[in-house]
Amino acid sequence: MSALLLFLQIEIFFQRLQDGEYNDALLLAMALENLANQAWDEVDQIYPNLCDKSELGE
Repeated sequence: MSALLLFLQIEIFFQRLQDGEYNDALLLAMALENLANQAWDEVDQIYPNLCDKSELGE
């Protein structure tokens, strides 16, 4: 995924949040978790050696 696509998804999320589409706490948490996971995937692509996954028990 490209960084531009991630930023677009963040903008879409923010617009939906302002429009009141996340009035259920579970839906909001799921959407935020999805964005966070995508952001970490992007970090892993940009900085593949940032963290040694063996230190995390993976």
